[in-house]
Amino acid sequence: MSTGLLVVIIVVVVLVIAALILFSMRGRMAARRHERALEQRRETAAGEHREAAQLREQRAEQAERQSRIATAEAERARAEATLHEEKAGAHERGLADDELVDEDGSLRDRDEIARETGDRDRGRDTVEVDRTEAERRGLVGGNGDAASADAPRQRSA
Repeated sequence: MSTGLLVVIIVVVVLVIAALILFSMRGRMAARRHERALEQRRETAAGEHREAAQLREQRAEQAERQSRIATAEAERARAEATLHEEKAGAHERGLADDELVDEDGSLRDRDEIARETGDRDRGRDTVEVDRTEAERRGLVGGNGDAASADAPRQRSA
């Protein structure tokens, strides 16, 4: 064989080996690129889920706070109702007549009693009602008296 043919064969073999190495490296580089892109997407998705979890946790804490406030208000209202029920019982039994009568025996004004007993809520539970609206709904009769229990009551939506 000639030297030129050997050189050509060696060059061709070297070029083939170089091409094989280049193609195998290109595949590995593409796989690395793909893996980096996938890792970035994972981090992005995990971050979005963490943000959503944090937002929902804040909402849950706020709802729990509002629930505790509502519970406390309900307990306070229940305690006030119990207090008023006890006061009503005392009045029914005549144990609280001193609150209703002045020293001279005359009846006292309701506002004066409320100021002295510290009943700041007196009158808050009273609802002002338009008489014509109450009559229309059948809650009071035409003369202003409360409608009888047998009368049908209309309900507004």
